[in-house]
Amino acid sequence: MNLPPETIVAVPMAAAIFVFFWALDKVRKERTRATDTMPPRATPRELVERLLKPAAENLSQRRKVQGKPTLTEDLARAGLNLTAPEYLLIRIGAVGLGALVGLFRFGFTLGPIILGAVGFVIPPLVVNYLQRRRLKLFNDQLASMLQLLSNSLKTGYAIDRALETVAAKSQPPVSTEFERVTTEITLGTSVEEALSAMLLRINSPDLEFIVTAILLHIRVGGNLAEVLDNISDTLRDRLQTKRDMSVLTAQSRASASIITGLPILLALGLYIFVPGYYAPMTGTWVGYAMLGFAGVMILIGNLLIQRMTSLEA
Repeated sequence: MNLPPETIVAVPMAAAIFVFFWALDKVRKERTRATDTMPPRATPRELVERLLKPAAENLSQRRKVQGKPTLTEDLARAGLNLTAPEYLLIRIGAVGLGALVGLFRFGFTLGPIILGAVGFVIPPLVVNYLQRRRLKLFNDQLASMLQLLSNSLKTGYAIDRALETVAAKSQPPVSTEFERVTTEITLGTSVEEALSAMLLRINSPDLEFIVTAILLHIRVGGNLAEVLDNISDTLRDRLQTKRDMSVLTAQSRASASIITGLPILLALGLYIFVPGYYAPMTGTWVGYAMLGFAGVMILIGNLLIQRMTSLEA
C-alpha cells in the first residue's frame, strides 16, 4: 500500500506535536508540584527580622538592664509602626548614606566619618522628637478624656465599657492607646495589666496618676467618677499654667533657635557661595578643630537656654 507523501509527512509531525505538548504539560505539573512542596520565599521584612533580630534583642536587653526603655518601647512611645530590627536597619542605612556622601564630597578625609556620625545620631533625635510631640499631644487631651470617662461612669457603665467609650470618642493619640487597651481586655487581659502596659508606652506622670486612681477603685472601690472630676480640674489648671509659662518664655526660646541656627546657616552660605574664602576651614586640621569647637559651644549654649526655659511637668 502506497501512502501519499503528504500523509507520510503529516503523521510524524502530528506525533511530534503531540509529544511536545504532552512533555510540556508534564513539566508544568512537575513544577507546580515542586512549588507546592517548597517553602514560601521570605519577604524583605522577614529577611530584616532574621538578620537583625538578635542584635535588636541584645541591645534591648542591655537597655533594660540599665533601667532604660527597650527599643520596642521607644518606638511605641514615638507612635512609629516599626519593629526594632527595622529601626536598626534605618540607622545603619543612615550611617552608610552619610559616609557615602562624605566620601564623594570630601574624599578620604574626616568628612565621611563626620557625616557617618551625623547619620548615626539623626534617627534617635527623630525618635525623641516624635516622642515629645506625641506625649505633649496626649497630655493636652487628658483633661477632656477624664471628663468623658467620668461621664461614662456616671451613666452606669462599668470601667471596661467606659474605656471603650473613651477609645471611640477621643482623638488620636488618646483614642489609639485606649483602643489598644480595650482590645487587650477583650482578648482576656485584665484591666490592671492592660493599663499597666499602656504606662510603658506613654511616659506621662499625669497618666500614671490617673491609672493609679483607677486601679485603686478596682481593688477597694469608691466613687471613681468624683475622683476623676477632681483630677480633671487639677490637670486643666496645670495645663493653663504651663501655657502661661510658655508665653512668658517664648522670647528666650526664639533666641535659642536664632543663636543656634544663625552660625550654621552662615557657615553653609560661606561654604557654598564663597568656597575659596571658606577653604581653610575644610582643608586643614586646624579648621576642622575650630569647626568642632564651635559646634560644641553652640550645642552647650542651646542646652543651657533650653534648660533655663524648660517647663517641668
